[in-house]
Amino acid sequence: MITGGTDGDDNSAGLRRGGLPVSSEQYIERRVLRSTSKALAEVADARLVPLAETPAEARPEPEGAGQTAPQAEQESAVAFFQGYRAGAGQYPEERIAAMIGCESSWRLDPGGWHRGLAQFDPGTWATVSGITGFADPYNAFHQGYNVAVWASMVSPGTTAGWPYCW
Repeated sequence: MITGGTDGDDNSAGLRRGGLPVSSEQYIERRVLRSTSKALAEVADARLVPLAETPAEARPEPEGAGQTAPQAEQESAVAFFQGYRAGAGQYPEERIAAMIGCESSWRLDPGGWHRGLAQFDPGTWATVSGITGFADPYNAFHQGYNVAVWASMVSPGTTAGWPYCW
């Protein structure tokens, strides 16, 4: 009987290992798993960089940073409604203003998972900004334009658009 493989751990297909037969499929599966594990370990080791050496990615500063809250809110509202009108918004601006007040209190970056004044879900923002080309979630004009377009595509007040604040 032949024993021993090429690397000391595996045997060639059909040979016995520890008294048990090893099929070709088992042999190949073991070799693939072993080589994949080694490759993943090498990649993981290469990517380990101390935090002090990794530069923090700068987040764009929202429009109006450094202004007082009322000034920033007023400027955001003006730019937002310019975008909303440019996007041919179909709902009364008073209703949209109330929705934005409820969603974000007119803060361009209220924090959290959702994006901007209208608190778009990131997937929804990617969809609508892909349609309109206005992709900056910290730009009030882009937000207004995208609200106009998205509101014309869905039924606001449903899970597709502002279910709590419509």
